[in-house]
Amino acid sequence: MNAAASGMSSAKGLDTPAELSSMVVKIEEAIKRRVAIGTKISHIKLQQEMLMRFDNQRAIDHAIIVMVKKGDFMY
Repeated sequence: MNAAASGMSSAKGLDTPAELSSMVVKIEEAIKRRVAIGTKISHIKLQQEMLMRFDNQRAIDHAIIVMVKKGDFMY
């Protein structure tokens, strides 16, 4: 997964379930702080690191998918 430069936008416009939306936004922010623009990180490693900070696997997976859809990450 490659980090790409992108503006900060909320995950709410991309079908985020209401019960997850605030958690997804927090996870997205944590991921953006963790992964520098232009660097590569494996999907598994990113998931594992986020699981150490957040206990909701579904929200983590959704945040990563949303970031890929927005263009923040590339596979």
